[in-house]
Amino acid sequence: MTTLLPNVLMVDDDVSIHHAVELQLRRRANLTCCKTAEAGLTAVKSQPFDVALVDMNLGTEASGAALISRLRELDGDLAAIVFTAHADYRTAVESLSAHAFDFIPKTLGDDREFMVKLERAIAHTREQRARTRSEQEAKRLRSALADAVVNNELELTSSDIQRGLLNESLHSFSALLGRVELLNVQLEKYQAKPLYNLGGLAKLSRETVAELHEHVGKLRDYFMQPERMVSSVNELISYVLRVMHDDYPELTAGKRIESIELKPDQRFTGEGRALFRAVVILLRLVLKSAPAGVGVTLKPALLLNPAGELQVLKARPYAFILNTPDFRKDDRTALAIEISGPGAELDVKQVAALFSASDLLLEGGPPWSAVAMIAKLNGALVVESKAGMICYRIIVRIV
Repeated sequence: MTTLLPNVLMVDDDVSIHHAVELQLRRRANLTCCKTAEAGLTAVKSQPFDVALVDMNLGTEASGAALISRLRELDGDLAAIVFTAHADYRTAVESLSAHAFDFIPKTLGDDREFMVKLERAIAHTREQRARTRSEQEAKRLRSALADAVVNNELELTSSDIQRGLLNESLHSFSALLGRVELLNVQLEKYQAKPLYNLGGLAKLSRETVAELHEHVGKLRDYFMQPERMVSSVNELISYVLRVMHDDYPELTAGKRIESIELKPDQRFTGEGRALFRAVVILLRLVLKSAPAGVGVTLKPALLLNPAGELQVLKARPYAFILNTPDFRKDDRTALAIEISGPGAELDVKQVAALFSASDLLLEGGPPWSAVAMIAKLNGALVVESKAGMICYRIIVRIV
């Protein structure tokens, strides 16, 4: 297995030094020589290097320390070695201040020291690059996993889709499967008899494709329906109430859901399905623990200082904030949807812990999926538990 030679960048305005280093590195490394700082920066932009040798004194154009700082801005993993004719205490201090990896005297009197320091710097750069790639890949995978969780949850907008749409689709797609099987049989016959009439086969194929397109369109309409319907806050609340009564009769039997309209109504331009999904999950959790005859409240409100409101909530001992967003001081309008009712005899941290238990699956979606929905909206979920009452508050920006 062949090992790639390291790429070495040298920035020095003395051409004779270029030749001396080139002799040292012959067959050991690929050397790129630059006489100016600007040329060195251009070289780093065009290809990756394993180490940079930088002269501390580049004449009137720039200092070596300044160049090393600029190199680090372009490539934070690149180890830079100060290449100097004055290997003294002052040089060492300047090298450290420039975040140089090491410094080497220009005399090149000790070939072994030169190569040892160079190899250490090369190993450091390659190790840093591997670590950076690992961190980037881990970040990409975390992001992909989060997106997969959110997208999966959004496809389960309500159980009426699961029961109604999938039941209807089962019959439709079973019929289509029969047509496809018939097409397959006829194609097999055609292979055996080249003169077989293709007219009927082509007609059956066109009909099947058209029907498939129709049913895929229906599926798409069903899954997009909540997003289309949610165009304002009051419309969202109305849709949530209808879904709760239609889909969860066992939870709403003998219980009241008291809702309050937002006045004046506000348009919601964010991800309507995500907000709808989060409200349904949290409302279901409150209804599950509420005794018969007791009301549960669903109340929207506008916050004119969301950043300040979150600071107040953080100071409350009976409040816990999940997925805190970075509300800016100039964010003057946010939507708060409060869902409250009698709660289990748990303190606020025990209630919050339900949202991290991945194995706690409830019909209609696990609690942690509500956090995934709110994270998609870059909002905050506040849990409050006090005197036997539970309150969930979703806070999101109104764009």
